[in-house]
Amino acid sequence: MATTKADLAIEFLPDVLARDGLAWVSAASASMAPLIQPGDALCLAPVGVERPGVGAIVAYARDARLVVHRVVATTPGGVVTRGDGLPEADAPLAWTRVVGRVTAIRTPAGRTLDLERRPWTFLEGALGRVAARPARGRLAWKARRLPFHLAAALFR
Repeated sequence: MATTKADLAIEFLPDVLARDGLAWVSAASASMAPLIQPGDALCLAPVGVERPGVGAIVAYARDARLVVHRVVATTPGGVVTRGDGLPEADAPLAWTRVVGRVTAIRTPAGRTLDLERRPWTFLEGALGRVAARPARGRLAWKARRLPFHLAAALFR
């Protein structure tokens, strides 16, 4: 399947995921930098019965656009996400708004990171716990971002 700009495909994405089981979209912002860069291709899979936990990267619709952020907290009724490159968490949203989960990242250079294999299965949980911590002040925010830069430098 060809990669599609996420903001153009958002209304069709749930149908494509239900029919095909996965869909590739293009990252359009740097909110998940350094791990996900603009231009990266992201493989989305349906959420399924087992909801993603803290650290998973999910996609949800907001204002007719697809947002791809990391889960930092879960509740029975919803989820809280945050972009790795952003200082603040997003507003809580219902599980029904989550369109899919990111299972792979393909860089423009052609490298594919399979987030369902090691070391990513371990790293996602660790990065999720780091992302969930509040960062008070600019220095604390920069310190919180260090593990994300390290993971990207070693494995991207």
